[in-house]
Amino acid sequence: MSSDERKTPSSAESKNTHTDEESVSFEGLSVSDRIHIVPLGYEYERVTVPAIRMRADRVYLIYHEGDDPDERPGYYEKIHDDLRTAGIDVNDNNVCNIFDMYDTLRTVAELIQGNREHEVYVNLASGGKVTAIAGMIACMVTGGAEPIYVSAAEYGQDKEVPVAKNVTSISRLPTYPIQAPSRDPLRLLQYIINEGPVTKQECIEFAVAAGIDPLAEHENDDIRGLYRLLDSHLLNSLREDEYVETYKKGRNKYVKATEEGQNTLEAFAYMFDEG
Repeated sequence: MSSDERKTPSSAESKNTHTDEESVSFEGLSVSDRIHIVPLGYEYERVTVPAIRMRADRVYLIYHEGDDPDERPGYYEKIHDDLRTAGIDVNDNNVCNIFDMYDTLRTVAELIQGNREHEVYVNLASGGKVTAIAGMIACMVTGGAEPIYVSAAEYGQDKEVPVAKNVTSISRLPTYPIQAPSRDPLRLLQYIINEGPVTKQECIEFAVAAGIDPLAEHENDDIRGLYRLLDSHLLNSLREDEYVETYKKGRNKYVKATEEGQNTLEAFAYMFDEG
């Protein structure tokens, strides 16, 4: 990380930053915010220190959907207090199953995509192993965020208090591009999951009605050609990735989604919201 991102502002600098910003206008300029996406586990300093030291403008906290808000650790409230005292906006409206990689991946990816005009960081140290893996994959698939890891001097096991204490470093982790599923096969996968099992003829009808080329452009009376295009442009890739399987029943060939296909759609459903 660059040194200017790591320096802690003096109290005077911090005060000026947050008291004067309302009087400053930007005309004809696109000014991005610094966004931190933070799945919440049993951490306190590894949540607050990076956001404050890196001068975040907004933090998206992600809670486990099965938790009772009244039974959350008491230091969660201190997280809010520290961030807001530092002038950081806290978005509290995000829940997912943080023990499910696909649900977490979808949630983090949606937040990244929703802030793609801004400078986005995903905290891989604030939750557990599942959220760390999902967060890293979301960064690599979307290409729209930097993953960071926060090291500490002390680690414990008592969940009534934060697991880690005394942050020692904030590191950017290297990323490598991961190719997300192609949009058109994913649209067909969504149809198969919602309506399936479906016949291959019904898949063709869906693709044509949805305007998926080259099927939508093809002559509708060339049935064999449409079947070939269905396989070559949509179904083959879904089968190779084991997202769907086909079988014959009577005179018809059917397509149904696998569990892997259902998980994949859940993880990459954010692609349908891209502008």
